[in-house]
Amino acid sequence: MSVKQISLPDTRAVELAASAAAALKAYLSAHPSGAARLRLGSAGSETQVVVPEAAFALLVAMLEELARGNTVAMAAVQEELTTQQAADLLNVSRPYLIGLLEDGKIPFHRVGNRRKLSLADLLEYKRRDTAHREEILDQLTAEAQEMGLYD
Repeated sequence: MSVKQISLPDTRAVELAASAAAALKAYLSAHPSGAARLRLGSAGSETQVVVPEAAFALLVAMLEELARGNTVAMAAVQEELTTQQAADLLNVSRPYLIGLLEDGKIPFHRVGNRRKLSLADLLEYKRRDTAHREEILDQLTAEAQEMGLYD
């Protein structure tokens, strides 16, 4: 998508997005798991569509952003990633990511002279890293409480 194609939602689009997001969030609260069946209609015709849970949640998130007046862009994430795509997903620099790869913290393979990563492996690393960070934070909080620094 080029910058020329980007446009901000108008007032009517913001209002419609806010209303739709609220209705869909209410539905999700009442039906917390599984696929959703949406009914779409216009003058004289109606279609029902079953939407997977992940797509339904994405639709709600996009509508919430539109309701805030933001433009929304969507990008597909391939099962196999380049080092730049992986670095972007982790919000780290590419050289830092390459260090993680070379240290064996995230599996990768080479295609010619390029490193490729599996999305599943990257997400597993992210899950482990988040759990480790939370564990350290819990330890620091416990130490602060023991020292009487945390009220």
